[in-house]
Amino acid sequence: MKNTEQMQMIPKIELGIVIDHIPAGQGIKIMEIISKAEDMKDVALSLGLNYESQKLGRKDLIKLQMEYLSPEIIQQISIVVPGVTIKAIKNFKVHSKVVVQSPKEIRNLLECKNPNCITNSEKHVETHFTALEENCKRVRCEYCERVFDLKELHALVD
Repeated sequence: MKNTEQMQMIPKIELGIVIDHIPAGQGIKIMEIISKAEDMKDVALSLGLNYESQKLGRKDLIKLQMEYLSPEIIQQISIVVPGVTIKAIKNFKVHSKVVVQSPKEIRNLLECKNPNCITNSEKHVETHFTALEENCKRVRCEYCERVFDLKELHALVD
């Protein structure tokens, strides 16, 4: 089956968001991010796993029937799976497209693991991390200056 025929297994959407070029197996991580957002609870979505891709070899794909993704969700996706393409669809055509990159700064999305950090004792202080590398694998807390591997940190729970 050709790649274009395979893509039709998930129906086209008239208005919505397509998250494309997700490395195979990473679509589940993005689904976890989406499922935690309160405003995403009633959104219809399609998830395709392990499709053939000329660019990646294998890829995952997510289609959401909604007009836009919040900047917070896009930033979370950029931290966990940088390099994915987010497309806005209108009238069954791509209206706009962006490739998300790892952010240089991460504000109020991750919890600092240092129990003595001010962000853990003063609830009004938002967390602030700076990426030490382009791929955002290691970050530094701007308050306590401790360095962490990104996979060590947990997302803040609202």
